[in-house]
Amino acid sequence: MNNQEIPPIKKDLIVQASQMTAFNVFTNKMNSWWPGTYHIGKSPLIESVLEPFVNGRWFTLHEDGSRCDVGYVIEWTPYSFVALAWQINGTYQYDPDLITEVEVHFIPEGPKTTRVKFEHKNLWRMIGDKSIADMDYGWGLILQLYKARAEL
Repeated sequence: MNNQEIPPIKKDLIVQASQMTAFNVFTNKMNSWWPGTYHIGKSPLIESVLEPFVNGRWFTLHEDGSRCDVGYVIEWTPYSFVALAWQINGTYQYDPDLITEVEVHFIPEGPKTTRVKFEHKNLWRMIGDKSIADMDYGWGLILQLYKARAEL
C-alpha cells in the first residue's frame, strides 16, 4: 500500500442532544471532554482551546505555562460543520507545514438527536511512527468522551 492509499479515519455516532448543543460542546467546550493524557506537551495538560472562527487557533495549555499548537480552524459553520487543520506529525510533534484535516458534520435527526459524522483525512501526509490503527482507536475513545459530555 503506498502512502496515498491510507484510508481516512471515520466515525459516525448518534448524540442525544440538539444540533446546537452537539456543535457547541464539540467546539466551545472541548476542554470539558478532551482527555488530559492526549497531548504533546512536556507537562500535564490544563486546557484544550479551539478558537471559534475561521483561522482560529487550536492549542493546549500546560502546567509549566507552555502552549502547544495542534492546528487551526479551516471552516466554521455553526451549527452544522467544522473543519480543522491537524498539524501533529507522525512523531507526535507540531509541524506548521503539515495539514491533515479533521471534518465534523452535525446532522439533526430530531429535536434532541444529532448524528455526528467525523472524518480525519489525508493521513498519508504524516511521516513517522504514529500508527493509524492507534489513531483510529484514540479518536474512538475521544469521541465517546465527547458524546458522554454532550449528553449531560
